[in-house]
Amino acid sequence: MTGVALRPGAGARRAGAILVVVVAGGLLNNCSWPYKMTELGGRVAPDTLSLADHCAEIMQKAMPFADIAIGDRTSISPDLRTIVATVTGTRSDLPKGGSADGNLAVECTFVDNVLTGFRWTKGGPPPSPH
Repeated sequence: MTGVALRPGAGARRAGAILVVVVAGGLLNNCSWPYKMTELGGRVAPDTLSLADHCAEIMQKAMPFADIAIGDRTSISPDLRTIVATVTGTRSDLPKGGSADGNLAVECTFVDNVLTGFRWTKGGPPPSPH
């Protein structure tokens, strides 16, 4: 068997080049992991909440006596520091065919991730008797 004569140090360079190619391939393969995660569960980090999710929590806390089924949650950014989240919901504790409308909607304004505005855009708690 005849062997190929390698220059001194060529094996180490070849091993280093293979290692670089393998690491680069692994890194490039992981570039799409956020997209793969959204296909699996809809969120990259399922234990984190969006500002629209926080707005839905605030909506439920504003009416603690009501059972609210949260519907659509959306958010827009009118400028670099502001997020306006809109949440809709339906009260599931009202009798069917009753006089009260069970559809609810709120709008939350966040500036630098701090809640600066909250308003009912549809429905809401009854006015205070005082």
